[in-house]
Amino acid sequence: MRITGRLGRAGFRSAAMVALLALLVPAGAVTHTAPARADAAGGGGDFVPIAGSAVLLDTRSGTGGTKGVRGAASTTVFPVLGAGGIPTSGVGSVLVRVAALKPTAKTFLELFPDGTTRPNLTMLSAGVGEQISNIAVVKVGANGKVAVYNNSGNTDIVVEAQGYFKSAQGSTGGGFVPVTHTRLVDTRSGLGTSTGKIASGASRTVTITGSLVPAGSAAAMVNVIVPGATAAGWLSVGPAGGSSHPLINYETGSTQSGAALALAANGQVTITNKGTAAVDVVVNVEGYFSASPSQGAGLRQVAARLINTRTVGAGLPVPANGTLDVQVAGTNGLPTRGVAGAALNIVVTPDAAGYLKAWPAGEAEPALSVLDFKADIWRDNALVVKPGVDGKIRIRNGSSAAAHVIVDLQGWYADPLPAVPVAQNTPITVLQAAPLTGAAYGELHYGYVDNGGNVRWGEQKNLDSFASVQWTVISGGERFSGPPALTGFSDGRIQVSAQFRDSNIWSDTQTTAGTAGWNAWTNLGGSMASAPVAQKLGDGAIVQFAVDVDGKLWAYAQAGAVPYWRDLGDHDLTAALTVVRVQDGLRVFGMDARGAVQSVEFYDDQSVSAWADLGGTGLAGTPAVVSRPGYQLQVFARGSTGAIVSKTQDISGVWPAGWQSIGTTNPDQPAPPAAGAPSATIDETSGRITVVVRGTDNQLYQVTEIATGSNTWGNWTKTVQGDDVVSTDPTLFSYRNVNGSSLVIVCRDVNGAPHFYLPNGM
Repeated sequence: MRITGRLGRAGFRSAAMVALLALLVPAGAVTHTAPARADAAGGGGDFVPIAGSAVLLDTRSGTGGTKGVRGAASTTVFPVLGAGGIPTSGVGSVLVRVAALKPTAKTFLELFPDGTTRPNLTMLSAGVGEQISNIAVVKVGANGKVAVYNNSGNTDIVVEAQGYFKSAQGSTGGGFVPVTHTRLVDTRSGLGTSTGKIASGASRTVTITGSLVPAGSAAAMVNVIVPGATAAGWLSVGPAGGSSHPLINYETGSTQSGAALALAANGQVTITNKGTAAVDVVVNVEGYFSASPSQGAGLRQVAARLINTRTVGAGLPVPANGTLDVQVAGTNGLPTRGVAGAALNIVVTPDAAGYLKAWPAGEAEPALSVLDFKADIWRDNALVVKPGVDGKIRIRNGSSAAAHVIVDLQGWYADPLPAVPVAQNTPITVLQAAPLTGAAYGELHYGYVDNGGNVRWGEQKNLDSFASVQWTVISGGERFSGPPALTGFSDGRIQVSAQFRDSNIWSDTQTTAGTAGWNAWTNLGGSMASAPVAQKLGDGAIVQFAVDVDGKLWAYAQAGAVPYWRDLGDHDLTAALTVVRVQDGLRVFGMDARGAVQSVEFYDDQSVSAWADLGGTGLAGTPAVVSRPGYQLQVFARGSTGAIVSKTQDISGVWPAGWQSIGTTNPDQPAPPAAGAPSATIDETSGRITVVVRGTDNQLYQVTEIATGSNTWGNWTKTVQGDDVVSTDPTLFSYRNVNGSSLVIVCRDVNGAPHFYLPNGM
């Protein structure tokens, strides 16, 4: 029966009220038609190289507003917008070369947007008396300035821009295109140049474009090496025939640094040795920036530490000649696919001299190193690496002793991903939260994504009245798809997660339990093909599960220093998942492309079981799962003929071979075949399971066990006598109030409005 007496239309806002609420949405949240952006992924971040000198800060001369060495724990602020040829607006981030000159103690430098909290990321490590440089990608502060922090001792600091990333659409700039890291120039062998060192004060012109970097490219992303230098010095570089600027400060031995080389029309650059002794020069290419605003991947600014093996609990140092896999994609809001490259800074703290290599996991190990180091001297290098299998890169410690490694993410380059259409007529998700202080029972919470892409949240404080549900749009002007997932914290706050229009999974959390306040949405990344489902581990950590376009199941455990999307296996799943809490973890069920049910357990310690194939042919929709006493699971699914079929584990957890149809047909009121997925739960009062489904006539039908634990079923009956037509699959849920436990069905009508029903006979 429909709960008309307690609900009716009073529980829903009128069209006029909805219109009024729309007027109250902040202006920043209003949906606008997105203009074409300047990179192929449609989000901006195109790169504009600076060919000449663009000094932003030099504490020796006072450029940038500060003169004199900078002391320990000092922060120096300098202008970026409007300086060194950088525009006064439309700039999101800058790519800079940063140098520490003769520090009096071992130190590191860190750059960050002025006006923000220092993120504790390393951009440059320097030893006593060294003159050393590196590059960094840093976001510009809201005031147009950047800050640089010096950790220890006194040092002069120089910061020079090599280019900037645009924040707005335009007709200039270009996107990043990765290439397999390849050596282009080596003066030792004559590769790409004449053989022999570059003498002090001498220059060498080399061609960068060719088979890897196409003619007409605006700039090349490279790694520059000065191997085996006998004296410290520096190199300058510039487009052939153009002005030059510092490229790298080098020390004795081998020094490496990333760089963005602005290219002349003929693809050439000229490198000049400003040191006192002749040096060899090696150039390895990592990718290039196109000259077209519609080609290549645009930068997305993220500043985050991915791993620090020195941190307690992070693991052991990388063994001598050992490897370390680092998760990059799927962390910090990055998708698991579509990452053209990650802008990383890798730091090594070694006990013995050696080298590091870094490459996409799953690919052949390259011959090229990315970082050479001496014993007991911290060294780092910035580079761009495209993540490999499961979004990881692999690092090798090529030294005779174990070494600690730090990897910091400075940004990533986004390839296009297909936009997600708004799924129509998706079901409503239900959760009874933990009780608030002083309450015996928790509030009921509801969530659904309407046919326009709005996330609507319903809060029911009065458990005796479904007419009291207060519905609120919590998605602002953003667009989501599919049923959202609801999970609750122990303090009664609710977290909502849903699939965003860019295919990533986003989440939002109440600011305070029992209020209508919500925090800003957080991008969890992922690039999934399905809406998420979520549950909590035994320690209370929330885990999101979703399926990608290849049918892989992924899990995002909101725990640990760097949460990330983890590949749980490729079983050709469709986008329909169910997760239930079991004794020692979370059991996930999904339908594969052949119409069989697959299942895996994600244990409380985050290990993963073997997959179980429950079989079936032509099953469809989202499976429903009920946990009988003793954690015996029973699965319900819609068969190829529209009949609802089921199978139940035995006491040892083994699944039977066949599926059995449930329920019989009442000859006086035959039920039509099911059109949607079933919903099932146990009535805590009677202990019997009830199953509800939407028929092909878009009306609700149900069946119940005839006795507790019998797995013997009665007749299918219509839930509501009459012609109540629904547009979504039903959600059957059990909730508790002062009267005990009750079952209720919620679904949406043809106009998209939620309705509540009591199962027939309740």
